Amino acid sequence: MRNGAVSPTTFIPAKISCARPAEATCPFCGQANTQNWAATRSEDGTLYQTERCQTCGTVFLWPSPSAAQLAQAYTTNYYGEGETKFNPYIERLRNACANLRVKKLTNGLPADATIMDVGCGDGRLLRNFKRTGFRKLHGIELPGRAAERTATIPDITLHLGTLASVELPAANFDLITLVHVYEHLPAPLDTLDQLARLIKPGGRLFLAFPNISSWQARFAGGHWFHLDPPRHLTLVPPQAVISYLKAKGFKLLSERHLCLEQNTYGWIQSALNRYDSQRNFLYERLKRNRTYLPDRSAGSFALHAGLGGLLLFPSLLADGVSALAKAGATVELMFEQTSPH
Repeated sequence: MRNGAVSPTTFIPAKISCARPAEATCPFCGQANTQNWAATRSEDGTLYQTERCQTCGTVFLWPSPSAAQLAQAYTTNYYGEGETKFNPYIERLRNACANLRVKKLTNGLPADATIMDVGCGDGRLLRNFKRTGFRKLHGIELPGRAAERTATIPDITLHLGTLASVELPAANFDLITLVHVYEHLPAPLDTLDQLARLIKPGGRLFLAFPNISSWQARFAGGHWFHLDPPRHLTLVPPQAVISYLKAKGFKLLSERHLCLEQNTYGWIQSALNRYDSQRNFLYERLKRNRTYLPDRSAGSFALHAGLGGLLLFPSLLADGVSALAKAGATVELMFEQTSPH
């Protein structure tokens, strides 16, 4: 999930996060059977190392980033300037995607369903649930700018904190969603256990997160847009999540690998990152973040935007083909609790 806001990011010359300890332990399966996966840089130039678990395939930052590094990564600019994260054109696309997602998520839910969005950010998904007619809506978000935006939505119960810190009744929710939140969490296995406790029998769990097993991840390696160090702590393969939740009494209802909102742009930015050592320049400008690499000219942005336009069609094609092969850059999983433990 997202942390509270601190001062704006400025570009800092490359530095090493810290030396790698002798042994890394997988945060998902607990095994120490790991090997180095890739080195990757954050937007501020810090170099991070990632490890891949040979047992379950999880990729994670090792050593884990410090509290100071995470605070720096979750600055005001992470949430975007103004009242929205991106410019109005991109926000319209995000709203359209959120509307479609809500229609799929609520299909078959009773009108009085209790819904919770974990890591609700600025409340976009909750706002759309409310417009659809649902009234028992909960969100969990850490204090900060995103939570402040959610708090402006009337009649939504906002819990400030984390899934582990907020007290919630067991078997209380008909639907729980985590939309690009799971990868931010330091304890992915404990999170699944907590979610299993909170969902009603017959209730649903929706997870959307980057797919470390995707073609895009293999193509880009440490330059992968969705690697996003140090915010993305743990990237668990979809099959590992599916297997664990099945053992907890969940039935997989759907698995989707096509997402124009996330995957197509991921191809574009990952390709740009491979040829520009200063990560995610185009993405930060689309967020109207002028404090990131402030010395780069308008011509540099025009070049990146032009290259992005040229990459759009091949990225759409790659997105479609990889989705057919169940190797999309992000994955959306819907589960139903059939036999709660």
